[in-house]
Amino acid sequence: MRRKEDTYQMWERTGVLKSKLDYIKAASATFYTQKDMCHDLGISEQTFIALKDKHPEIQQAISDGEALLLQDLFSALKTKAMGHKEKTTSKTMRKNPIGGTETKVTEDEKYYPPDFEVIKYILIMKFGKDFDPKKFMIEIMEKKNEPEEWVNAARFIGADEESNKDEEDENP
Repeated sequence: MRRKEDTYQMWERTGVLKSKLDYIKAASATFYTQKDMCHDLGISEQTFIALKDKHPEIQQAISDGEALLLQDLFSALKTKAMGHKEKTTSKTMRKNPIGGTETKVTEDEKYYPPDFEVIKYILIMKFGKDFDPKKFMIEIMEKKNEPEEWVNAARFIGADEESNKDEEDENP
């Protein structure tokens, strides 16, 4: 008796597997939810979850898409941190006295300065607590979490008894 093929195997048999995996990767590279992807793929979320568990290629497509999204987000953060220029073009049309129209094209360039909050965020995330403004508070908290070291008190207890004997000998 032949086992029933799953959706992945059907996609493979019909030759659409590559396009489905490409779609999953592209959708994962955006803010699409799993529910949205399932709707577009024409399958239920339960089926999608089962396919992810059974076929590592689907999970790999998701991971690759998420890596692209992360790369795009970090690129946007870097652009905002470094500052950038942006050109905009606008067209205006007006009627001239002869009855025709004149088109005026203007180009503007706007400068966006570096965003120091983004710079701080990137420094902290990339290079750690050395760039965190709360560095000293973090170090204090880390020291607080370290186990206490106790010194062997026996030698001090004996020393206290010796000093008490000396005091008793001096004061009869």
